[in-house]
Amino acid sequence: MTDKSRDNMKYIKLRRLLPVCLVIALIGFTACTKESDEVTSDADEAESIATDEAIIDDLFEDVDFISDEAASYEEENEEGRVEADDSALLADCVGLRGERRLEEGIYTKIITLDFQEGCQGPNGRERQGTMMITRIANSNESTYSVSTTFENFYLDGRKIEGTRTRVYTTPKLGVHQVDITLTGGKVTLEDGRIIQREGTFTKTWNRKSGEISVEGSASGVNRNGVAYSTTITSPLLYKQDCFSEGVFMAVQGNRTISRTNKADATIAYGEGECDKTVALTLNGESHTIELTLTKN
Repeated sequence: MTDKSRDNMKYIKLRRLLPVCLVIALIGFTACTKESDEVTSDADEAESIATDEAIIDDLFEDVDFISDEAASYEEENEEGRVEADDSALLADCVGLRGERRLEEGIYTKIITLDFQEGCQGPNGRERQGTMMITRIANSNESTYSVSTTFENFYLDGRKIEGTRTRVYTTPKLGVHQVDITLTGGKVTLEDGRIIQREGTFTKTWNRKSGEISVEGSASGVNRNGVAYSTTITSPLLYKQDCFSEGVFMAVQGNRTISRTNKADATIAYGEGECDKTVALTLNGESHTIELTLTKN
């Protein structure tokens, strides 16, 4: 065989092998890319859970404010569209329908809010879809409750599902105490991943100071499919002054995150500053992280 023939054979073999090499390289690249996107350590996993907990807290706190305001509307405001000047939380892009009934000392009021696409509330937060708020005042037992459910409801592009029920005690000196139950809580993020949570909490709301203190515990599954439970070990503090700065999460207090066969992690939310930084402690080591609530 001549040298020229040998060169031709090498060229043919190289052409045959080239697609295989490209496939192998692509598989290797894809594997590396996938691995870098996944939670790769115990600390990363705990941080992901802390972020998802903050997202759920943030969204349902906003839902509570909307529900409280809607439940307080009187009959003359219960038809048609809400005027922007009438409400700090609702707006003229919200349709409001109401019905009420009184049976044997139990007064029930049902408010349906229909948010148009792109409807913006305070601080530019976008709402879309339907919220159903049921307010029940039982004069026989001196109890008052507000229950909220959802139908294709989105807040800042995240779909919210579940039933949020709050039972109020009689306010004293402008301070409300609220017992909260969340069942079937579910948030679908923009990329399709899902956060699940159920829990019971006690909220103390000082209307005069604008501060909200929360205690309680919850269990859920984070966006990466990791099951966990959390307990608030030092009351979480929320400030309405911080809401105006775009900080809707807790700014003080502590929470413990527990997972099966893994060490507990502690989240410390700071000393009351309006920021999104927390201290994560795991296996005796602490580091500061900033929770990103507006992106996946």
